[in-house]
Amino acid sequence: MFVMRLFTSINAVPTTFKRKDVQFPGRHNMLSKIIWYVILSIILLTWPLLAQDADSTLDKSSKTLVAMPLINNNPTMKTGFGGIGMYLFPMSRSDTISPPSTLMLVGLYSTNKSYVFGLPAALFFAEDKYRITAAVFATRMNLDFTYDLEGNDIKLVYSELRAVYAAEFSRAIAQNLFLGLMYSGIQTRYKFDQGSDAENDFSRELFELLEIQDNFVSSIGLKASFDSRDYIYYPQKGVYAVLRSMVFAKWLGSSNDYTNFIYTLRYYHLLKQKHVLATQLSGGHSLGDVPFAGYQTYGMRNTLRGYPAGKYRGKHMIGIQAEYRWNFYKRWGAVAFGGVGSVWGGGNREEEEIYEKEFLPSVGAGLRFMLSSEKKINMRLDYAWGVSGNEGVYLGIMEAF
Repeated sequence: MFVMRLFTSINAVPTTFKRKDVQFPGRHNMLSKIIWYVILSIILLTWPLLAQDADSTLDKSSKTLVAMPLINNNPTMKTGFGGIGMYLFPMSRSDTISPPSTLMLVGLYSTNKSYVFGLPAALFFAEDKYRITAAVFATRMNLDFTYDLEGNDIKLVYSELRAVYAAEFSRAIAQNLFLGLMYSGIQTRYKFDQGSDAENDFSRELFELLEIQDNFVSSIGLKASFDSRDYIYYPQKGVYAVLRSMVFAKWLGSSNDYTNFIYTLRYYHLLKQKHVLATQLSGGHSLGDVPFAGYQTYGMRNTLRGYPAGKYRGKHMIGIQAEYRWNFYKRWGAVAFGGVGSVWGGGNREEEEIYEKEFLPSVGAGLRFMLSSEKKINMRLDYAWGVSGNEGVYLGIMEAF
């Protein structure tokens, strides 16, 4: 097969790439993950003693400021440190129907020198007749993935740098039904400087032979959504369904011409007081001259937790998951979740051999602490397990979906 021929033909690839020399995750790795989960649990448990209720920070009737440190440990970024701030406010004091608008600032830097910096915003106004979302992100993911091919392990070490610009405008056209326009621009660059000389050379050579290059994609599209959730930041009942259709075109400055369809369907059911069942079906399909940067990426958009974003990619992706949420004591809660997904369809057989994965299950559990009882904003700590040694610890604000 092509990839294995390349694997055996590059003299610079060290024998440590072979299966017999690969160090697989074992008890030590599992123990380290458990230790991290305990550390983060202690942080979550002591945070209420160290910080005020966010509701007391600003005017309780209109504005709320939520801020917290971020400490993550996952296969993509390894151990990351940073912070997140979330400012909730009404566009109009007289508007009692629209959800609170939000401005956020996110920053995270990790031990493998990856980083994420972002400015997302969501505005709701005119009694929720209009919705605007926008985001600017700069990221660098230093990726180190091992793939099993024909009984051998190949190792790819490379960096993916992205600048992302996105905006959406939606208008209510009927009760709970919205129609909108979207724009996105994504600049992607690849670097090969984080591994050994042999690893860098092998990854660079593979990318060249697979014709994976730096890329800019620019698109416009339509968005249709139905939203009957009782409260968007802490839903206990209702339905949220959204379909996005994006056209990436050279006349917009894009390097490639292709179309992208993304869909999400969520259902929330209040089983009894303080017990909620949340379910989600999500996926995406890309058609046309799709670049590597335009592939559906497993682990993004909360597809499933427990997998490093970027390891599994393809033109098509689907995932389904469910989460049981229990507010067991005052502002404290716990969750248990599970799901399964698949990603398939590369640009050629060789890409499918590396990145395609038909069966990707995930299970996990987590803790919750309500930072703002008035705005119902949760801090969440989750630990998720997947297959092939994939797992992750997640600390953030608001629910996963």
